[in-house]
Amino acid sequence: MNIILFGPPGSGKGTQAINICESLKVPHLSTGDMLREAVTSGSDVGKKAKEIMENGGLVSDEIVLSIVKERIALEDCVNGFVLDGFPRTINQAIGLDSLLEKNQKIEYVLRIKVDEESIIKRLIDRGRSDDKPEIIKNRFKSYNSLTQPLIPFYENREILFNINGMQDIEKVFDDIKKVIGI
Repeated sequence: MNIILFGPPGSGKGTQAINICESLKVPHLSTGDMLREAVTSGSDVGKKAKEIMENGGLVSDEIVLSIVKERIALEDCVNGFVLDGFPRTINQAIGLDSLLEKNQKIEYVLRIKVDEESIIKRLIDRGRSDDKPEIIKNRFKSYNSLTQPLIPFYENREILFNINGMQDIEKVFDDIKKVIGI
């Protein structure tokens, strides 16, 4: 089962990704982790990404798609995967479609919806150094502007499901299980 998980910072997306992956016995694929692994491995794509990242640039869709393509081709993805943090744009979503084998497709796009003000307060209260109000608000603004166009893209395919992320962790996971049938 191939799943995309969307959610703003603090929505519990990482926790739910782990829950889903443990239940389905599939890997959790975070593009940030994949980029770091590609850089560490010294692959051609990793070398390109490293140079861009070291200069403070954003890695291009082409590079991110190459890294995702390499990763989903590995044996542990044969029964599916959960993509976290990808795709972020329509171009990446279209690119992902072209990467998938003929017999593969994204079956579920789970969008964890949360109340922005409550989550911002929760993130500020946890007190991490990068959890300053202006930084958090910018992360939300960036998330919303990037992912907003993806909502109708996946709604039109009838694979987008909204999950209420303002519930207890267990209840959120129960709702996810109902949607994906586990």
